[in-house]
Amino acid sequence: MLEEDLLALKSPSKENIAEVLETYHAKSKIDQDKSFILEEHMDKINSWFSANTVEQIIENLQQDGSSFALEQLKVINKMSPTSLKITLRQLMEGSSKTLQEVLTMEYRMSQACMRGHDFHEGVRAVLIDKDQSPKWKPADLKEVTDEALNNHFKSLGSNDLKF
Repeated sequence: MLEEDLLALKSPSKENIAEVLETYHAKSKIDQDKSFILEEHMDKINSWFSANTVEQIIENLQQDGSSFALEQLKVINKMSPTSLKITLRQLMEGSSKTLQEVLTMEYRMSQACMRGHDFHEGVRAVLIDKDQSPKWKPADLKEVTDEALNNHFKSLGSNDLKF
């Protein structure tokens, strides 16, 4: 790791620090000539996921029906309905915010997720019991209310992130 390699230098100098950095720079160029693995799917991905609702994204994937689309649908269907809606809203709202506004929004979201059921259930299903069978609440996209969604984005008052 870069930090460890820099800290391990016996007598750091401009030259040997540059050598360590150059080693990592060279490593970062490995596979640089390979094409992006999803390149052939990008037009479809952009089309499917440009929808304004998770429900429409799912419909787009279903209508496409290709094996690639159905693979993505399979992954999405395993996810927390609440988290899917939170994530889409986060991406849509965050695209027009400043860094400070985005960090505040994400802090609010993280606090709301920690108060909710699904984060803990996901940890249980994947890391603790390892049954890979989370029981989301709510279990269906239609059951995620606007109020529940809004609670992930509302001000925390005096507990809001401070810069």
